[in-house]
Amino acid sequence: MLNKKIEYFVTLAECLSFTQAAAVHSVSQTAISQYIASLEGKLQVRLFNRNAHSVSLTDAGQFFYERVNFMLRYDKDTKKRLIAIAEQYRGHVKVGIGMYESRHTEDFFSRFLIAHPEIKVDIFQYPYGALTEKLKSGELDVILANVLCEHAFAKEDILSRPMFEAYNYLVADRAIAAKYPQGDAVSMLRGECLITNCEDTGPNSMDMLRQMLLREFGVVPERFAQTNSTNAQMLMVRARHGVAIVPDIVPEAQESNLVRIKMNMGDMTRYDMVRLAGNNNPSAQMLMEFE
Repeated sequence: MLNKKIEYFVTLAECLSFTQAAAVHSVSQTAISQYIASLEGKLQVRLFNRNAHSVSLTDAGQFFYERVNFMLRYDKDTKKRLIAIAEQYRGHVKVGIGMYESRHTEDFFSRFLIAHPEIKVDIFQYPYGALTEKLKSGELDVILANVLCEHAFAKEDILSRPMFEAYNYLVADRAIAAKYPQGDAVSMLRGECLITNCEDTGPNSMDMLRQMLLREFGVVPERFAQTNSTNAQMLMVRARHGVAIVPDIVPEAQESNLVRIKMNMGDMTRYDMVRLAGNNNPSAQMLMEFE
């Protein structure tokens, strides 16, 4: 395990103040100065530029800070795993994902399960409305979904971390797209039926979609068609029943016979992992912190 005093260096590198670093660790400034001098002597490099008025990292200090930060995270994870093994602890975390997220998270969950074989992970797929309700009720420990789901909670009630971004596209069959000026998504929305998989209520509701389209593009389509899955949505697009707005993580939307127009839809590009701030399941915390 790493020497506890290495945290003196990390704190000083982050706050660039011997006074503040000493206060954080409840030691004297002299103790911080002596440790840094000793560390620089062992490494035979200067880590900080310092004078009477300021402290800054040298290039070597910046490199060392990045490496030490990585090692500290690894060190803390190792300690957690050793404790879990010693106590024969078997954790359990229930995760909910939306309809689009599975392909973008396979590698993440694979690496987590390899790193933490002592933790059982159950993964359930639900529409966004059900995800938020099941997180609120405690049926799920963690959800992984579009940032829209976070609007169902007060900010102080949840903890979140970004997982990935995916842009949204208006998708149409080439025969339909040919009726409009190239790249003119607004005209296409006005003239064609918009095929959705919206829910009745919640963060993915039809009302939310109408408000977003009016806010971002100044248009609300006159005709809508409803489905309950991405597969059905894309089937109707290929059948030339209308157009659809889908994230670029939907592989069916990348077929060569379809036209895709990138849509600027604000923060809807972000997909986060979310848990309730009051959820004390240590396995959920480990999942949230896993890199």
